[in-house]
Amino acid sequence: MTRSGRTLHRRIPAVLLAALLSGAVLGGCGEDDVDDTTATDVDVRPSDDLEDPYDGEYTAAFREDLDGYTGLEVTLVGEVGSIVSPIAFTLTGDDVEPILVITDEEMPDLQPGQVVALGAEPTEEFELTALEQELGTDLPDEAYEEWEGDHFLAATTVEPRA
Repeated sequence: MTRSGRTLHRRIPAVLLAALLSGAVLGGCGEDDVDDTTATDVDVRPSDDLEDPYDGEYTAAFREDLDGYTGLEVTLVGEVGSIVSPIAFTLTGDDVEPILVITDEEMPDLQPGQVVALGAEPTEEFELTALEQELGTDLPDEAYEEWEGDHFLAATTVEPRA
């Protein structure tokens, strides 16, 4: 009883009350509350992981997943398809369409059919004018026109294989 003469209902222990309240608050947290910036895909590497997200042959499976690798450094092995210019060539593989590779420097010793390993960053859209501005030079439009708007690889290293 209280001083006023009323009976008190049994008090709920503070621990039990806290548990009930936290359950009610967390009950509203579900998959629908995850925004696009939350890392939920198990195939996405954390930013502090120094391993390449892809290290292997240039394949159709890799080509299909290019959007997932855009902006990340990958390591690829493939065959030089054709020489587009001293700083560009196509990379080919078994049953996969060629992809344009742009290098930091001229690669005068590359030959079609040669196997190469490269470290590169897949990039969404090739734009000749942007490349020309970056390099401060004029490149032959005809050599690059079929690649305009396509994914390409910005290579930082290219190593011929024996």
